[in-house]
Parts: sequence; C-alpha cells; structure tokens
Amino acid sequence: MPDSDLAEYQRALKLWERMQAMEMDALQQSNLLRRIGDGCLEIIERKNDPEVCRKAIDAYEKALQFYAPDRYPAVRARILRGLGSAYSSLADFAERQGSLAKAISCWEEALGFFDASSFPEDHARIQNELCEAYRKLAELERRRDNAMRAVEAALAALNIYSPKDQPLDYAAAKANLAGAYLILAQAAGYAADQADSCRRAMAACREAIAAYAQDRYPARYAAVKNNLAIAYLALSQVEGREENCRNALSACREGLACISREEQPLAYAALNNSLGNAYLALAEEAEAREDLEIEEAGPGMGPERGGAKREGRTGGEDFLELCRLALEAYSLAAGIYSRDEHPWLYATAQNNLSSVYIALGRREDCAANSIKAVKAAGQALSFFTLNNSPQDYAEAQMNLWMAHLVLADIEYREENCSAALDAAKERLKATLEFGQPLQLAGCYKDLAITACILADLETSPEVKGEDCRTAIDAALEALRIYRVQSHPAEYAETQTLLWAAYSALAEVAGALENCKRAIYACWAAIRVYEKISPAEKAYAQKNLSHSFIALAQMENLAENYHNAIEACQSALEYYTVERWPLEHAGVLRVLAYAYAGLSESEEEDRNEGLMKALKTYKKALRIYQDVEKEMTARGDPGAHEMQEMAEMCQRSLQSCKGMLRARRKE
Repeated sequence: MPDSDLAEYQRALKLWERMQAMEMDALQQSNLLRRIGDGCLEIIERKNDPEVCRKAIDAYEKALQFYAPDRYPAVRARILRGLGSAYSSLADFAERQGSLAKAISCWEEALGFFDASSFPEDHARIQNELCEAYRKLAELERRRDNAMRAVEAALAALNIYSPKDQPLDYAAAKANLAGAYLILAQAAGYAADQADSCRRAMAACREAIAAYAQDRYPARYAAVKNNLAIAYLALSQVEGREENCRNALSACREGLACISREEQPLAYAALNNSLGNAYLALAEEAEAREDLEIEEAGPGMGPERGGAKREGRTGGEDFLELCRLALEAYSLAAGIYSRDEHPWLYATAQNNLSSVYIALGRREDCAANSIKAVKAAGQALSFFTLNNSPQDYAEAQMNLWMAHLVLADIEYREENCSAALDAAKERLKATLEFGQPLQLAGCYKDLAITACILADLETSPEVKGEDCRTAIDAALEALRIYRVQSHPAEYAETQTLLWAAYSALAEVAGALENCKRAIYACWAAIRVYEKISPAEKAYAQKNLSHSFIALAQMENLAENYHNAIEACQSALEYYTVERWPLEHAGVLRVLAYAYAGLSESEEEDRNEGLMKALKTYKKALRIYQDVEKEMTARGDPGAHEMQEMAEMCQRSLQSCKGMLRARRKE
C-alpha cells in the first residue's frame, strides 16, 4: 500500500478520535470505538507502531464493555479477533510475554463463535494467527507445550484449506507449520527428535514453495526459503554438519535471487541473517579442522602449515574467509532493521554481529574485534531482557562473557574478568528459565571457569575463597548433569575445573582437606581421559603432580613426593622432547622440584634426590636455551620468555648445588 493510503488512514483515525467528543448513545460510541480499532490495525499492517497498537487495544477493550457475548456474539467475536491482532503487534515492541498471552486468549474466545463448520475461512485464519502467537510464546515459556499448540493450530487451519481450492492460504498454513516444527526441534531433548522435527519442517516448506511462483510471490517464496534454511541449520546441529550448512546456504541464495533490498527489505534482511548463520556454522567447522591440523603438525605450527591438506577439501574456504562472509551478511541485515520500528529484529541482528566479532577475534585484531563484540552485545541487551526474551538475553550475555574473557588476556584483566563473571551469572539466570539440561550444564561450567580465573587474580583471602566456592558450587551443579557414561569429555573437563577450584581454595582455607579434594577430582578426570584423550590425560597428570607436591608439604612427605614423581613421569610419556619441547621442559621442572623435595625425607637417600633434581633441571635448561636460540634467529618475541625460563632453571640449579654442599659438610 503506498504512503498516500497510509496517510489517508491516519487522517481518518484523527477524525474518528475527534468524533468521540460528540454526544451519542452507547451503541454509537461502541461502533465508533470499533472503527478506531480497525483503523489502527490498518495503520499497523503498513507500519507497526507501539502507540498505535495501544490505541487499538484501548478502543477495542472499551468497545467490548458494550458488546456482551449473549447480545452481540458476532460483533464481539470480530472485536476479539482485532484485539488479538493489536496485542500480537504490540508484542514486537514491549510486554512480549503478556501481550502474546492476551492475544491468544482473545483469539481462543473468538473461536467460540467462528467455529470450523459455520465459519471455516475465519476459523482457519484465526488458527493461523494462533499458530504464530504460540510459536513466539514458545520462545519465552513452556517451549515444548507451546510449540505443540502451534503445530495443532496450523494443522487445524490445514484441515480447512485445500491446496487445490485455496493454494495460497494452504501454502501460508504450511509455512506456519514449518515454523512451529522448527520451535519443536529446539525443544527436543534427543537428537533423533530434533532431526524428526527438522525433516517435518522441511517437508512443510517444500509444499509451501510449490504454491509460490518466484515471479508472482517473491516475498513469500523468499520467506519459505528462509524457513528451509533455518531447518537445515537446525538439522546440522545433530547430523551432517557441513552438508546441511551448505544446503542452508543454497536455500538462502535461492531466496535472495528473487527479491531486492529496496522492494522487500525485511525478507532480504531475514535471509541475510540466515546466510550469516550458515557461514558462521561452516566457519566453526573450518576452525575445528584447522585446530586439528595445528595439533597434528605439532606445537608452534600455524594453520598455514595445513595448506596441503586443505587443498582437497570440499568448499575450500578457510575460517577467516567464512567469518568475513558471515560478517558481510549480518551487516547487511543489521543495516535494514531500525531500532525504533523493528526492535526485536534489530537486537537479534546485533547479537549475530557480536557472535561473528568474537569468532574473528580468535584469529585477528583480537582486542578491536572483542570490543566490537561487547558493543554489539550491549546493543542487543538494550532491548532483550530476562523477562521479554530469556533465550536471546542468554545469548547476548554469553557473547558478553566470551568477549570480556578475551579482553581480560589483553587489558584490565581484573575488571574484564569481573564483567565476564557478571555476564555468566546473568546467562545462567536466563537459561534456568528455558534451557535444556545440557544447556544448563554448559552455563554452570562457564561460570566455574570464570570464577576460577577471577580467584587467581584476587589478593584478598576472603574474596578469593568466595570466588573458589562459586566455582566449586557451579562445577558440582554441572556434574549433576554431565554423567561419565553419556558425556565423558564434559564430565572430565568439569572435574578438571573442580581440581583448579579446590587447589585455589586450599591456598586460603582448609588446605589439607581441599588439597585432597583437588586430587580426587583430578583422578576422576584422568580415569576418563585415559580412554578418550592422551593429550588431556598428560595435562591432568601434570596437574596431579602439583597437588601431590602441595600435599607432601602437609603430610606423608615421601609418599606424596613419590606420587608426584610418578605423575610427572606419566605426563612425560606423552610430552616428548621431540614433539612438545616446552611442555616437556615444564614437566621436567616440576619433576626436579619433586626430587629435591623428596631429599628432605629421612626415609630416602637425601643426596640421591638432589642429584636427580640437578640432572633434571639441566635437561630443562638445555631445552629452554635451544628454543631461545631458535626464536631469536627467527625474530620471535617469545625468545625473551624462554630466556627468563632458562634463568629460573639456573637459579634452581644453584639452589640444589648449595643444598648438596651443605649436606656434605654435615
């Protein structure tokens, strides 16, 4: 509808509003109020505005006071239908949960009059409206229940529409059904259920597309293609990751090929959002491959070393290339959505931008991209709240958490860690409202990680102890969900966090008890890593050696130093000097310290322990010196750190020699 028609409705609305001052009876007044409400809906259909929504609601609700259900059932039902539409439109701006619930209540009551047998067309249209409202409400509360109601409403509309007699209405109902199945897929507790709902959504999309010719109905065709892309992306989370992401890309491109930014801006933006999601998902796959190539190439090797392997890859894009494509798509969408006219879509676009900035920051311009991620997440949180959209609020808080943690490694470490902890707590609050168990466990784990990092920065014993207890409580909550049989990697990682938290707590409170708890947690992780990850097992063995050294200084000195030595030797089986020189040297230093500590035991040959410590420190020293020379030759700034490590080994060597001399004089 052109702007002139919108202006005409606005002028008519002003006239009707002035007419309310005229003297008239109750029926005339109610009819005028109904016309005001209907006029507001015409304006909203062309340009949604929260104030116009509220005017419609006020007019319709006043009119309802006159049109009692027993005297004017037909008029009342029509007003209820309009009132439901006004509340649904208001939900895009404010009071989303309450407005959607009121819209549903209005439409459900209206269906009492517009039954399927007497008013099939009206009944089907209201069911379509109900489907969309239940789908939106499912994003806020009782996800599975409301998604099922959305499916039921769409199916009720499809019972009336025929693909032969009402092809466009039938296609619209199929598109709604696809959207409902996508929400049901998100609510699925099992991969098989998610895949089933995704396939049902795809089937509904394909039936809808059959009715929409690209040239005659480009916007509808593009909207269904967008739903199809979303379905492929949801399916990629449980199977055929890369294949389904590329199917999503194809669906987006096909949709974009038949529309333009100028003529269908919202559809164009929605498809670019989905395009960005597909590129970002592919980027995560590429990053995982590149990280594996780095690990296989050995320490110090960059992703460029995996170039030969990358040549035979389908698709061929690397991580940064895919991230930049995602950023381009997200930026196009964000440039269309107005904060005032489309606040929900604007905030979603900002969330997406925040996600891609975080991904880019992992490989380039770390500080600059992380700051951009914080700003974008802040923009999203200027609209999303814990009450109006807990899921989107949680996503924005997760992005904020990640960005602040990255920034903490660059600048203002304590301030950024504190901000990250606040974000982790807010994300947890939101996830408690909607999350599946595994989502909740992930939130608890991330909270534990952040609290552990912050505890290491604290100088106050009381505050440090508080952070450690926060980490411990969060890790234990996560372990109530992560079972060793079903999620071994997550279970072991969380046990490692528990080890770190108990170890830090032992420094300020209950040293003996917490040190032993740290050891138990570390052993629990090692038992799992023995079966799934030699690298993580070696890292955990190194952690274990530190805990046994700490315990040896409190009780059973000889026994616990022997345990520490055994843990170090086990770690060295993986950290070979040829493949992991720096890790090898680091474990050698711990091993040497344990040998020196063992020399304090009256049960052992005291000189033998010191001699072993000397030899071990010398091995570590040679490694640091060799690596320093290599780094200096290629201009690597890390050479200075290697020099410092070599100097530390030298000082340890001198200490051991001094202890040997002193004992020989005894």
